[in-house]
Amino acid sequence: MQRSLLAALTAPNGSELLREQAASRQLFDWLPELAEGEGFEQPALHAYTVLEHCLAAVEAFDELMSLEDRGIAFAERTAWFGREGGLAGELDGVPIEALTRLSCLVHDIAKPATATFVADRLRFPRHGPRGAEILGDRLPSLGFGPAATAFVQANVRYHLRPRELVKPWPPSDKAVGRFLRDLGGRMFPLLMVNICDGIATQGPRYTDIHFDRHCNFLTYVMTRVAMLEEEPGALPLIDGNDLMTELNMESGRLVGAVLTSVLAAQGAGRVTDRHEALAYARTVLQTLDASGS
Repeated sequence: MQRSLLAALTAPNGSELLREQAASRQLFDWLPELAEGEGFEQPALHAYTVLEHCLAAVEAFDELMSLEDRGIAFAERTAWFGREGGLAGELDGVPIEALTRLSCLVHDIAKPATATFVADRLRFPRHGPRGAEILGDRLPSLGFGPAATAFVQANVRYHLRPRELVKPWPPSDKAVGRFLRDLGGRMFPLLMVNICDGIATQGPRYTDIHFDRHCNFLTYVMTRVAMLEEEPGALPLIDGNDLMTELNMESGRLVGAVLTSVLAAQGAGRVTDRHEALAYARTVLQTLDASGS
């Protein structure tokens, strides 16, 4: 395997090293399709060109994994399900955290190849599946084993699927279970790629409001996964939107804290319907307010 590439993927500041490798063109020797995204402009929704977007997604991953700034808030919001566990272990000798960082780098690798105009609007149909096909050739040639390659391919193939998962709302247990199976049981890394994609899309326009929404969505999906694994058929009695509507809460980490307590109570059988869940949420909120949390 290319040692300098692996070194960048395993470093906490991997985004900086990958930028240096892009500047030296070495990165494009390994992944030539990334070079096609250099200077490739995207629709106005995107703050960056395709290549800059991919590198920005890695920067977002590094930030969320750090214990600084937004990374601290992310650690707090994801602590209840153990984000470290979601990225723990190795595949073919490569840390899953490093493979997730690689997934962020290459999630849009096929955009230039799939670019087309539909009704005068630039679109990238099936760039996820096409990217997975490209990586099925590239990664083994770089020394990645079959399990590591399949992991990255799945993250690239399905990186837009979370938004499809919630249409219609709420997603069925069958839909969540099928998604989980398609990912080989590894939901959290894919959600990391999805949120980093969102951060990189907005770039400097990304706000704490966007971050709160992303974290609430991630919490909801991971809760559904946990409940499906523990008790197939179980659904959360309330979600973050219910808390904001019924308790007049503002989007933020407090919503996540209250929702986590309610879901734990539901799992323990202390609340059994929506009315009890909202009443419990009010109690938790009052306790947190009283403690100044």
